[in-house]
Amino acid sequence: MSKSCPECGSSRVVEDDLYSQKQWVCEDCGSVVSEGLLTTTLCEESYSRAVPFFASTAAIKKPCRNLVAGFSRLRALCRIFRLSSSMEDEAANLFERAYNHPNFLHISLSKKQVLAGCCILYVCRQNSWPVFMGTIGYLLEADNFQMGSIYQELTKSLNMQTTHVCITSMLENFCYDFKLAPHQVEEVFSVAPQRLVDRTSALIELAADTWILTGRQPFPLFLAAVYVAWQSLNPSARMKYSLIKFCKIAKAPEQLWCKSRETINKRLNELQEVLCKLGRELPWVRPTDIQMNTVTTLVEDILKHRKALLMMAVKHYEKQLEETQTSQNLECELSDSKRSDQIHCESPPDEEDEDCELPPDHWGKRHLFLPPCVRNQKRQKVKEATLEVTGDEEISDGEIESYIRSEEEMKLFAKARKEMCEY
Repeated sequence: MSKSCPECGSSRVVEDDLYSQKQWVCEDCGSVVSEGLLTTTLCEESYSRAVPFFASTAAIKKPCRNLVAGFSRLRALCRIFRLSSSMEDEAANLFERAYNHPNFLHISLSKKQVLAGCCILYVCRQNSWPVFMGTIGYLLEADNFQMGSIYQELTKSLNMQTTHVCITSMLENFCYDFKLAPHQVEEVFSVAPQRLVDRTSALIELAADTWILTGRQPFPLFLAAVYVAWQSLNPSARMKYSLIKFCKIAKAPEQLWCKSRETINKRLNELQEVLCKLGRELPWVRPTDIQMNTVTTLVEDILKHRKALLMMAVKHYEKQLEETQTSQNLECELSDSKRSDQIHCESPPDEEDEDCELPPDHWGKRHLFLPPCVRNQKRQKVKEATLEVTGDEEISDGEIESYIRSEEEMKLFAKARKEMCEY
């Protein structure tokens, strides 16, 4: 588009740079046709677009240091868990949304790092990627309670729907983390990964049928089941190795099993106790020969006939209850004494049953396998009624007389006082 000078009408108007500002000047008369516009980009200068001063001087807002650190930690965790690029981007976008949410603006830096781990956990569960909350918490040096609370707050704040990962896929991924392949350990300790997965899966199914898995964290039970499965595949050579020795042989991270060693031992005792109860029902085994430390020799037979043994154990237990109840009723009639407050069975009671102290008429007394919430029933605190004393209560004559000394007490008091004065 050609320009013309408004003073002389000449069309010889050229562009002139003066002090880094463009101007259109007439060559004939030297008048300035138009002033250049204050612009910041090359495209705006070429098209002569008007740019406001605040827009030209505005700087791009940089992310804060904590957000950058959170992104770097998040991407490092994604690479550890071998997430795809799309899952990594999805976790980063979710973390940015959560970081700028009002509920997470004023939390500590450590909790913001846990928030990044919760975003990864949510993306993994949405894509059926087997990752434990305990694993992420271990890498972030956070406990499961803190991880769980922040995860619940995340899903609630962003109104997200949670999904659950299949426990079988989590178990398979968990078993493959142990270094027990033939080329990794000695032949006595080695086992094929898939064979270990199959045996451990059968033990987890048994734990689910006997209520051990209900309401429990999966990691301690998984480790206990892997240990029993590893022993049962070669019991004659592996029964002498403890759980701690097995973790060292399999090169399991020490921080994973050291923090929850007590819980793992509880799950191990519960699993071995169930195996003992079912092993006593095998017709070719004497019940007295079954012990907690030798029951691994019967794991293969117990898992093979699991359903039949469960039915037989329950029926045998119910029959014992009936016989015990009948004998107690006969003894009560003969001795004409009070009924017993608690039913005692021939089978030894569980350690947790002694602590829970179920009422005598509780339905849990009639079942061999119970959920943890019933076996570990907590004692309810009895609130004692507080006495409201104002000082205006009436005092009976009997209470007044109880505070007055009798003649014998007065004589004894005088005698004791006299003896004390002599000394």
